[in-house]
Amino acid sequence: MKEHTITVDIYADSGEPRYRVYVDNDLLTERDFTWPSHEIFVRENIIVALDEGPHTLRVELVGSQGSIKPQNITVNGKPSLFDFVVEE
Repeated sequence: MKEHTITVDIYADSGEPRYRVYVDNDLLTERDFTWPSHEIFVRENIIVALDEGPHTLRVELVGSQGSIKPQNITVNGKPSLFDFVVEE
């Protein structure tokens, strides 16, 4: 198992939503989007230990207040999709 860095920008389309970030089935963080209105997104910078192979990043809205849109995903500094593969 090796540490990898995942970044994802979480845009709040409306309200002050709460969201969760998972890799595979592991909850990594839960946050409220309560930053000032001039902050249009929050950049999650996550360091996670992963085995070699395929993985899935999931960002989900908690509750019904507001909305979110995850974008600009990178894994170890390289552009990525929600489904990605890490190599040792």
